[in-house]
Amino acid sequence: MKIGSVLENQDIEKRIAITPDITKKYTSLGFEISLSENYGSHLGITDQQYRDGGVKILKDEKEILNSSDVIVQLS
Repeated sequence: MKIGSVLENQDIEKRIAITPDITKKYTSLGFEISLSENYGSHLGITDQQYRDGGVKILKDEKEILNSSDVIVQLS
């Protein structure tokens, strides 16, 4: 199963739904995770930290939304 998340409106919501720690839990359960490029950069989290946890980083948010079975968001 594929889980995806894209950045929300940064003027309204600064938090993110998926952190590097959460990716470890999801991937250990067999989920594939796709996130948008620079997903956590505003919080000091690099794309490489996500990649190290097995996450696919994509530039195209539409691709993430269309290919994911579950979309995880806060609002």
